[in-house]
Amino acid sequence: MDVLVSYLKKNIKVYLLFGSFIIVFFIIFYLYSLPFEVLYYGGSFCFILALLTSIVDFYNYKDSYKKLKFLENHILNDMENLPHSLDIRVEYYHKIIRRLHDEVEKLNHQAYKKNTEIEDYFGMWVHQIKTPIAALNFVLDNDEVDLKIVKQELFKIERYVEMVLTYLRLGSESTDYLIERTNLVDVTKDNIKKYAPLFINKKIKLNYVPHETFVISDKKWLGFAFEQILSNAIKYTKTGGEISIFFEKNKLIIEDNGLGISEEDLPRIFEKGFTGFNGRYEKKSSGLGLYLCKKTLDNLGHKIIITSKINIGTKVEIVFPEEDKFRE
Repeated sequence: MDVLVSYLKKNIKVYLLFGSFIIVFFIIFYLYSLPFEVLYYGGSFCFILALLTSIVDFYNYKDSYKKLKFLENHILNDMENLPHSLDIRVEYYHKIIRRLHDEVEKLNHQAYKKNTEIEDYFGMWVHQIKTPIAALNFVLDNDEVDLKIVKQELFKIERYVEMVLTYLRLGSESTDYLIERTNLVDVTKDNIKKYAPLFINKKIKLNYVPHETFVISDKKWLGFAFEQILSNAIKYTKTGGEISIFFEKNKLIIEDNGLGISEEDLPRIFEKGFTGFNGRYEKKSSGLGLYLCKKTLDNLGHKIIITSKINIGTKVEIVFPEEDKFRE
């Protein structure tokens, strides 16, 4: 019944127009005293023809309604069975529906991919954070607790927690960037101080002469990117090695004389999850540090350039736009 009422409402203008024609013809025939039989037979024929046409059209309308009703619950799986129509407006509605369906499918795919990436990362992260936790438990089980080792393992845990929080923030649309005049000395000194125990523990010589250099950036996020580079430099520099940090024109440069990166690995170092030979050999790499570093610097509008040679060392350059840099 609902379908019939809907159909009648849809065609009410046609029926009113048809009835108006009948009335007009009746008036004309009456005014000109024409035979009533002609009007009767002609009107009856037109009425029967209109009725048959309406019945056929109603069944087509009802069939379309059933298909749409079915698609209401199966639209994501059965887009090809949208009912056809000679009405160009309906066909455009179908195009809009298909376009929206494609967009929904695209968003679903992106969401699935993102969720899969997050699951993979957390699986890897949990595996990594177990190592310092296990080491910490081992130390605490001993009668004599070495506070130096405890602090080292707690520092590793803190870094892993910071990294996972950064990973989630970088993937969020609400990531907060505060772009302003930033002193590179503040960015570098804060992190050097943070990693001072590791420098001392590995007896690494630090060559660092701070110069008041200002760029347009976000201090927090630039600091995170610098920290990843500094952490890698310390990690892959042997005991007694050297790390140099200096400013050159519109660049912040971090250079070490550590293990270096092979020529084959260099093109892939910014890929997510890529550890390279050093990471696999040392079993210390998550394959996310440089990926997050590159992504952060891209978001800030900075560039990162890495050159390296095996057993000679690695040079990392953070390049700022010339117009964004000035020194005081």
